[in-house]
Amino acid sequence: MPSVHIIGGGVAGYTLARHLVQQNYPGSIKISDAQGLPYDRPPLSKSLQFEPFAPLSWYQDNNVGLIQEEVERLQLPQAADDWVVLATGTRPKALEIPGGHHARSLHSAADAAWISEVLESGMFGQRVLVIGAGLVGAEFASTAKMLGAQVTLVSNSNAPLAHVLGQELAEQLHADHANHGITTVTGAVTELGPNHALVNGQRHEAELIVAAIGVEPETALAEQLGLEVDDGILVDAQQRSLSCPQVLAIGDAAREENQPRTVHWEAAMEDAAQAAATIMGTAAVQRSVSWFWSDRHEMHVETVGDFSQAASTVTRLNRRGKIQMVFGLDANGSLVSASMIDGGLMAKAVKRLIAKSATPSIEQFKDPTVGPRELGR
Repeated sequence: MPSVHIIGGGVAGYTLARHLVQQNYPGSIKISDAQGLPYDRPPLSKSLQFEPFAPLSWYQDNNVGLIQEEVERLQLPQAADDWVVLATGTRPKALEIPGGHHARSLHSAADAAWISEVLESGMFGQRVLVIGAGLVGAEFASTAKMLGAQVTLVSNSNAPLAHVLGQELAEQLHADHANHGITTVTGAVTELGPNHALVNGQRHEAELIVAAIGVEPETALAEQLGLEVDDGILVDAQQRSLSCPQVLAIGDAAREENQPRTVHWEAAMEDAAQAAATIMGTAAVQRSVSWFWSDRHEMHVETVGDFSQAASTVTRLNRRGKIQMVFGLDANGSLVSASMIDGGLMAKAVKRLIAKSATPSIEQFKDPTVGPRELGR
């Protein structure tokens, strides 16, 4: 009997199982994950919430085996119709400074539950220090502030995420933390204690310290299997590992050869759809223009496309004179990216324009009265 063994219960692993069920895969499907019931990761930093993709009954009703286990060793598939799929995700980067172990990461449901308990059981106004102001750090800082903490956010830049949001909007969003009562510090953390951090030589007291300095692909199983690894498990366009065609890799742990690694929710879903197509022998999946989102201080931030391709930018201001959108143009003046705050349907409109290689006029980019339906017409 053919089989698919999925290692990892994040969005990529669960989405692959769902696709196989929907396409009536004739073999057995099982998901191994040390954390048990597969769940969505974005709500962890946005709201400290555990949100399963589906109830346990879904797996039971669809004959998807769910095994709570830490897989440390695997064998390559032995039969021609067996598949192993590595959806192992990422692990937090270590804070390699004296006392770095005093910082808690926010990467798993267990992390979120522990931090939530600390915030709920502590005194109102307890001091929280967050190291790193990227997606996770900024979202958690916003959440902690809303829960009544005094928050200090430490970053090594005054424009975190400039490479994905564009310099202008990244600067504005980081500066906006102060407008919501968060203290921002630009500099380096050089030492941690149980209740303090040294930043630029200055001591900052805190009852809770959270490190959000980025992640690395989890490739230990791939390496144990002898697969080719380089900033992720190397795969081809069908998600097949370069070393063994019956081992697929999807999601944040995978990297297509000669392409940068993507660490976004939608990209992981498309990886899963392609893996299902590879297993079922159906047509390749059409990839969409990249897109991701973040929520902070009751603002919804979205980015479409790739700002690393932008040679210039055009900003659109709102009625208060603040940046609402940034459009990225390449050296030829073609639209390649955009970021926005509370953009509504604009992200979908920009995705469509980039996919069609259509570029509106500079005047349309700047005009706040030009909505998603009018843009590019």
